[in-house]
Amino acid sequence: MKKFLSFLFVIFTATFMFSCRPSDSGSGTQKADEPIVIKIGHTDSSSRSTNIWSLELGKILEEKAPGKFKIEVYPDGQLGDTPDLVAGVKLGTVTMMFDLSAAVTAAAGPESACIDLPYLYPTYEDWIKGTFENGGLQVFNEYLAKQGYYCIDMYYNGMRQVASVKKNYHNSDDLKGQKVRIAQNELNVAMWDAMGANPTPMSWGEVITSLSQGTIDALDHSLGVFNDFSLHKIAPYITLTNHASSPFPIVCSLDWINSLPQDLRTTLEEAVKEIAKKQRDEERGNELKYIERFKNEGATVQELTADEIVAFQEKVKPVYDNWRKKVGDEVMDKWLATVPKK
Repeated sequence: MKKFLSFLFVIFTATFMFSCRPSDSGSGTQKADEPIVIKIGHTDSSSRSTNIWSLELGKILEEKAPGKFKIEVYPDGQLGDTPDLVAGVKLGTVTMMFDLSAAVTAAAGPESACIDLPYLYPTYEDWIKGTFENGGLQVFNEYLAKQGYYCIDMYYNGMRQVASVKKNYHNSDDLKGQKVRIAQNELNVAMWDAMGANPTPMSWGEVITSLSQGTIDALDHSLGVFNDFSLHKIAPYITLTNHASSPFPIVCSLDWINSLPQDLRTTLEEAVKEIAKKQRDEERGNELKYIERFKNEGATVQELTADEIVAFQEKVKPVYDNWRKKVGDEVMDKWLATVPKK
């Protein structure tokens, strides 16, 4: 009996120790002969430039570091909606994601949300210079890091514009009483209040029906989204306001990227920057094609004049004042220092 009990004890102990041993997949270690799997999640369509260039990342990495990386891209929300992706980066269920900057800053805090201040970068060229030459990306990362996120680079989603079922908007009087669909966040609400509209937070799934039924009068988003969903056929008055740059940060966990061997991290970041720049160039070119399509299919596309932009910039000054109180002078001044001087 004693021998039998001793035998059971040995079996139990061995089984317990084996079951408690960290698995290769869950321990965070990377076998030398296995590629680093990078799951990229996003909610853009599979046909958009963001997805196409994300797929290209795998090819570039294979050329630069054969067998070291495996890129898996999941478009159309396959890995979850935007909040799921942002949370997934920290949980490890998503390696990398991109979406509207407001989605990331909702988790990272108001200091990072300054990236979406109205008319911070009033043109595409201003956004490029402010972000990639004047230190905007570094400032953004300074505040993302506090919540464990890291932005490698940014895709171009498109400057935010307005599509309306009723009319074009050239000033705050035009916007008075107009229900403009926005993504729900404090800065968006404050911006549209200041510009004179009635900001109406609404989930994306309700937008087309709400435009068709007159529940909302307009929405703000990028020309690429207007094009993908043919929104100009429902809301044929498109005003090029450029009221926010609203980029697509390419984000991962700070802990994860810090865990990579330095040579592979450098290779990865260089490759991401390469595809991001190509995507930005392509999407910027696409915008001109979108505008031509809208016009050819009967939409009225109007661009704000320089004086009209200045007038809106004056209207949104209280937003800056209130946000300065929220984040402090040092934070606000860091962001404003990235704005190109005229």
